[in-house]
Amino acid sequence: MLQNTIVLNKKYLDDEQLDRKEQFEVLKEIFDVNVRSKEISELSSHFAPMFKDGHPVHLSLLGKTGTGKTVTILYFLNMLKALCAKNKIQVKYIHLDLSIPKPCFRALNDLACLLNATKRYKRGISLDELMSRIEDKLKPFTGYFILFVDEIDHVRRDPDSFLKFLIRRLPQSVRLKLVVIFTSNKLNWQENIDPRIKSFLKLNEILFDPYNALDLEKILSIRIGKALDKKMIERGVVKKISAISSRTHGDARKAVELLSKSAHIAERRGTGITLDLVDKALQEIEQDKYVAMIKSAPGQLQAVLYSVLSFSGTKPVNTSDSYDVYCSFCAQAKTRALTQRAFSDMISELDIYGFIKTRIVSQGRYGRKKEITTSLPKEVSDRLKEIILLEFDLEILNNPELK
Repeated sequence: MLQNTIVLNKKYLDDEQLDRKEQFEVLKEIFDVNVRSKEISELSSHFAPMFKDGHPVHLSLLGKTGTGKTVTILYFLNMLKALCAKNKIQVKYIHLDLSIPKPCFRALNDLACLLNATKRYKRGISLDELMSRIEDKLKPFTGYFILFVDEIDHVRRDPDSFLKFLIRRLPQSVRLKLVVIFTSNKLNWQENIDPRIKSFLKLNEILFDPYNALDLEKILSIRIGKALDKKMIERGVVKKISAISSRTHGDARKAVELLSKSAHIAERRGTGITLDLVDKALQEIEQDKYVAMIKSAPGQLQAVLYSVLSFSGTKPVNTSDSYDVYCSFCAQAKTRALTQRAFSDMISELDIYGFIKTRIVSQGRYGRKKEITTSLPKEVSDRLKEIILLEFDLEILNNPELK
């Protein structure tokens, strides 16, 4: 691997390893080649009234994960702040990151800490006191205050109080001009809020489409220039990764992950990054995702999955047949078998995780039955069965149905 070094600077393949200055350097290069230019233009139009002493309404940025909502708005806000400084316009912005679900109190406590209005509390202070401290901290400021609330749908407990404070109470108690920017992966995040709050919540919406192949190609080319040895990359690799990613998810993070995985496999093998290695990396990423989940799953769930995966082919299997195989597995693994009803609940859980698909089929006068199918590739299915056997310390099972 030392003689066949491909990854020259690993941190540029993982944004979490970059400091804020390095992140913005990468972002500047990406936006300079007109990636997300449409969204930047829409943001510019939205905030243009600030330069005529106007007051922009609140903003909602929507789109699936990995479409660049957070990085785009952070890049834009830095650019806006610099432009306002040149025009002697007072502006301040705060990024409230709610990527981890939090109750209303914890979200407001995080905001207060960002404003240096209070310390981090677990309990012992009322919600009204916390709101008052935020107001007191913002009262001296008279310019524009932009609050960027990232993942607004993650306010799990009492989101109405959170929004009521930001949209109604805060603007009435301070002199500043407040603009709140919300981001969410859920297009319908406003549906469950109080109708009275919704009537006050005047919002413009900007929808972020998934990245297309051309955008992903530009993003990957910039990452390659900073992180990899270009001479070790076969022609067509970037185009292939961009095409696969745009066709399946349009997620820039996953596209960079596929590039990184391809590079590490190439280093292990002592070769350059080839088109065939991209396919191998894609297969390993899929395997790693399912294997990581099933390794941490309870033993009974592993046994249930094994019983379903033991049926080869794409033909649907009913619950009773798979339950018989499950009982045989438990007997050989010397573990207690669940009841058929509990087994059916486990099947539903595997359906939620995406390992299998189930559907209820009506048989007329004979009632209904649940049919189970699996759409996992054979390589992933075989790998999962191998992992489960190792978890139960079983090498070869004597029952032909379980091989």
